[in-house]
Amino acid sequence: MTFSSTGSQNVKSVSCCLLFDPRGGEIHHVHRVVTMEGAPDTSQAELEAETLRVAKNLGLDTKRLQVLHVEANEFAERARYSVDPVKRTLKREALPSRTGVRGATS
Repeated sequence: MTFSSTGSQNVKSVSCCLLFDPRGGEIHHVHRVVTMEGAPDTSQAELEAETLRVAKNLGLDTKRLQVLHVEANEFAERARYSVDPVKRTLKREALPSRTGVRGATS
């Protein structure tokens, strides 16, 4: 997801934080903060606190999940994502081809 402006305001930055299960790397929640020009930056600690608060409000058991900060553009491609729990890096798995899906062309 890429942002450049909203009305007359330009995007200064996009921060992304996710919660994942350290046992298998499954991502349970992704939280993005878009900061517009002129607005104060959100610290990593503030982003983590907001990510955990929102996830709890959604009913997730955040005690068993771990936090990972990633670049927002790492989610740019349509794919299945998970985390390598040992390396603490985002993994991307290509989705199956859409060939044969109704409306797809060959």
